[in-house]
Amino acid sequence: MHAKDFSVSLTADRFPLVRDIGANHTEGTYTHHDRVLDFDVFLFVTKGRMQVIEEGTEYFVGEMEHLFLKKGGHHWGLPLTLPGTTWYWVHFNSVVDERVSYSDYCPMPELDYYFPDQYQYRFAMPKHGTSAFHLTLPNRLQRLLEDYGKQKDNGMTLISLQVYQLFLELRQAELSRIAKKTAGKTDTVAGRVMEYLTKHMEEDFSSKQLSDFVNMNYSYLSATFKKLTGQSIIEAHTKLRMNRAIHLMRSTPLNVSEISERLGYRNPFYFSRVFKKVFGEPPSTYMSHFYKP
Repeated sequence: MHAKDFSVSLTADRFPLVRDIGANHTEGTYTHHDRVLDFDVFLFVTKGRMQVIEEGTEYFVGEMEHLFLKKGGHHWGLPLTLPGTTWYWVHFNSVVDERVSYSDYCPMPELDYYFPDQYQYRFAMPKHGTSAFHLTLPNRLQRLLEDYGKQKDNGMTLISLQVYQLFLELRQAELSRIAKKTAGKTDTVAGRVMEYLTKHMEEDFSSKQLSDFVNMNYSYLSATFKKLTGQSIIEAHTKLRMNRAIHLMRSTPLNVSEISERLGYRNPFYFSRVFKKVFGEPPSTYMSHFYKP
């Protein structure tokens, strides 16, 4: 089976629960255990090189490289791990709410206000690799290991939260690395579209103006944006306008009709219907949640 079927995914609404953390060093040639586990594994090599086989795919994890091993996958090794290899490991359970239908797309940074489905997405961790961020991991993992051995209230929860933060930063480092490599390629389309939409969030949407701004055919833009972000251009534009509405509710004395007019909605009742569709309640009710002077 191909390794991509064994990527480890986390969700935005549940943090991984750490089972245990440890560190190992081998003086002689080492062979990884042959096993099938009921939890996920994070390995990080600080010195030497470890060999692991997962479901027939062989990995060599070098210095300052990580590897995630998937729960339920068969992994083992040959006597190919170098003498003197040192590594950290974290065993954890990825907690998924089976009642939730998770999206495979993270909300875009420009759409960072709370929506009803804001946390209902999953994201795959980079299976194997390294980055500049990995240079910080030896010290962080050592501190985690030291904290793991201490008795404190809510100790395991605090450790799990720290591991979750570390995983999120590791993933962000990988996304940044990929973005630098692909600068100027197809995935920058989403950024250009969001740049235009952000500048024009207080106006009705114009597909022609967007096409002229990006200098691309709108049909191509629309299909590419949907593929990259999981939502349509119109959906993104609407959410930006609703985000702007919330900002105006928080920071100005404008009423619903005035906010509607400010955002280019000629009919405040239509604005209210759109707002309720996005947030699940009308703007007048939403405004009542804020503390205002």
